[in-house]
Formats: sequence, C-alpha cells, structure tokens
Amino acid sequence: MHLAAVMLIFKEQNFIEACVRAIYPVVDSICGTSRHDRNFSGGEVTPDETLEVFLRLPDPEDKIKLVVQRDLSQVPGLNAEARLRNAAMALDPQADYYLIVDTDEIWPEDVLRKCWDEVQRTHRAAYRISSYTYFRKWNYRVVEPGDGYRPLVFLRRGFQFKSDRQIEWQGPARWRETLRTGRKPKTVFFSPELRLHHGSSVGDDARILTKIENYGHTGGIDPDWFERVWKNFHPGLRNFHYFKEGAHYYESMVTVPTPELPVEITRCKWPEGWIEA
Repeated sequence: MHLAAVMLIFKEQNFIEACVRAIYPVVDSICGTSRHDRNFSGGEVTPDETLEVFLRLPDPEDKIKLVVQRDLSQVPGLNAEARLRNAAMALDPQADYYLIVDTDEIWPEDVLRKCWDEVQRTHRAAYRISSYTYFRKWNYRVVEPGDGYRPLVFLRRGFQFKSDRQIEWQGPARWRETLRTGRKPKTVFFSPELRLHHGSSVGDDARILTKIENYGHTGGIDPDWFERVWKNFHPGLRNFHYFKEGAHYYESMVTVPTPELPVEITRCKWPEGWIEA
C-alpha cells in the first residue's frame, strides 16, 4: 500500500529537518503545502528559511513534493489549516493512506512502522495516536490529564479535512467507505504505548510568539499567558496550558534525560537551550 505524508510548512526552520528525516524511510511521498509569506489567517508575515531548509533536504528517492498556495478560496475546508491539508493530499491523489504530520511532531521510526503495519492490517478510515508533549526544551515532558492529546495521524484516501485536523465524515466518501467495508467510517486509536513526540512548546521566546500570534488557535489563547507563564517558567509549573479555558490540559511536567529521548530527536542539531547536552 502507498503512504503519503501531509504537512503544513510555516516558520519551523529549526524543526522541519528532524520531522522529515524521521518519517522519510517509511513513507512513499512527503507532500508539503505553504502560504510562504502569509499566516493561517492570510496576514502578511516575513518568512524564515523553512522552505529553503525543506527543499535542501536529501531526497534520494524523490519523495518530496511542495506547493506554495496563497489563494485557498477554491480548496474545500472551513479554515486555512484544513484547506492546506486538502491541497497537500491532492499532490499524491493515489495514496491509499495519508500520514498527517505537523512539522513539530517527531515520529520514532519503529513506532511509525508498527502503526503503518497496523493500518495495513485493519484498514479503518482513520487512526489517532497518543503523544508526548514537551515544553521549553526536549527535556521537559508535559503531564496531561487522562489520555492527553491524541492527534489524528492516518486518513484513508477519499476523505477530506473540514476544519483544522478534523475530518468531513459526511458525503460521498462516507458511502464509499460503507460500501467498501460494510461498516460506517470509524476512527480507532493505536495502543497507548505507541507515541509520537510533539515539540509544540519547545523553543525560545521568538518561536513561541510566532506560534501564538499566527496559528489558527490564536483566538483561544490567554492574552496574559506569555508574560505570566512563559516568561516566568520553572519546572514546577502546574496547570499552565496557553488556552484561556484549558490551563488544566498541562497538569505538570517531568524531566527527561537526553539519553532517554528517541534518536530521531537527539541526532539533530537544535538551537542552544532547546535540549541538554
């Protein structure tokens, strides 16, 4: 079966190499979309070197594809994130499944292979995975309530994104899936010991300000969070998520020694302070 990775590319020059290197051996193509000098709301921004880094990455098997698309008016979806993901999937329309990956998510290769084997064995419409989230640097791992953040990571061909990382389950794709399998489309969860590593809040002041000012979830962020929480960081923080109504999403944090991190993280060069030597 053919697996295409789908990623949105926006101001992640320090992450994108690690993200791509981790998935490259497993996927058949890597489809990136970018608005380059526009943010997710369409506002003008000064681009960094993310696209240049992406296009310089070694690609011995000719897997990497890229489209720069500022005008998304003709692409299905309710917001820019969904439309960009739908545009990326269109770069490899014959893929059997799409691996949905953000550029700050690092997959251990063995975990990705186990998940892909499970997808090829079970053939469900979509799959979610548990994740580890990190804060400030790779050595601080967030403790989340319950099952924590479990992003959608595999999607069968034919479905599209409706909003952000949420799927449009209605329409022709639903009926095609029902005819194919004799059952309604369903999202299943991988075993919780299989996890990807999410660097959402790893970085310096500039990276965090870029995220909270430009990404699609900006409206839900506590306006005082950066000065009150981020600038007063200490490892004993409690209930410190940046959402106004979701501080409890980040209960606390634990320290992870660098040797205990996946090689997909430790083999890469990170800016000073993003990982302990």
